[in-house]
Amino acid sequence: MSRPDSKLMARTAPFVRMLSEAAEALGVSLEMDSEYGFVGRIVDTKGRRHPIFGKSIGLNTDAAAHIAADKDYTARWLAADNLQTPAGRIVFSPAYQDRMTLRNADTAARLPGPEAAVAFAEAQGWPVIVKPNTGSEGRDIRLCTDREHLLADLRLAFASDDILRVERHVPGRDYRLLVLDGRVVLTYERIPLSVIGDGTTRLAKLVDKALAELRERHRGAKISVEDPRLHHRLAADGRNFETILPKGESQRLLDNANLSTGGTLRDWTGELPPETEALAIRAADSLGLRLAGVDILAPALEEAMEGATILEVNSAPGLDYFATATPKNWSRARSIVTEMLRLRIGEG
Repeated sequence: MSRPDSKLMARTAPFVRMLSEAAEALGVSLEMDSEYGFVGRIVDTKGRRHPIFGKSIGLNTDAAAHIAADKDYTARWLAADNLQTPAGRIVFSPAYQDRMTLRNADTAARLPGPEAAVAFAEAQGWPVIVKPNTGSEGRDIRLCTDREHLLADLRLAFASDDILRVERHVPGRDYRLLVLDGRVVLTYERIPLSVIGDGTTRLAKLVDKALAELRERHRGAKISVEDPRLHHRLAADGRNFETILPKGESQRLLDNANLSTGGTLRDWTGELPPETEALAIRAADSLGLRLAGVDILAPALEEAMEGATILEVNSAPGLDYFATATPKNWSRARSIVTEMLRLRIGEG
């Protein structure tokens, strides 16, 4: 462990730099592993050590963080407190069922598999969303429009995840509200990765350019042109890579709006109705989280609460992509990280 130098901060997430600046402002010491900058600790003025793991600095309890990390438990937990969440169910891979059979055959026999996902979709109505039951940054989220599509995507998803959540597709715009100790300190809308037509260029070339810019912005590939989600999204809109978009027309490329997969943002901090912030605070409180990124889908949250649905709650929400959008955003994000750190070490 050592204090992060400029070389480490240049090759790690911006969060490390924000932590370093926050630690300096508070007069405490930041130490990080010198190879990856993923784990570390804050040493406060009394010599106490406060561990850091990724984006987590320990504001939330282990139990609360584990519940929030499980999408199905989170949805059930919030629904029990009369908070609107998408209807859904978890399903298990055949490989997981086989392994469980060796340990407990009775339990394995009760685990729902792919056909349970189909039954849920047919009861709820198409389309449905398939996502890993744990994970972040919009990883492997798929929109499925029929039985064959769903079964094919389940096979793909089970190659990397044993437990998936299938849920009702909720249309709407995607908002992230950051809750810190019972207050909403940041609000923004996430707009999905998209391209704009010029009336002459094929979608294939527009997509290549968009993904190249995404790789450059995020220092590495997040999605590739072979990603089946791109093809499914285009097909759902009756388009393919050979399509030429009319000039000025936008084409959405993914069904999720995460900033890590190319989404852009619009800052709504302080502009949403008080009841919107109250909803996010209730969600964080329901899960016992001091720090939470509450994701809400709604037609127009800045105008009304109608249709507002809590999609997920993140116990270690990242600020990297928000912070690097503009110098003003960096200053605000650093102030939030400083407040997080102050709360963690108990100063002020």
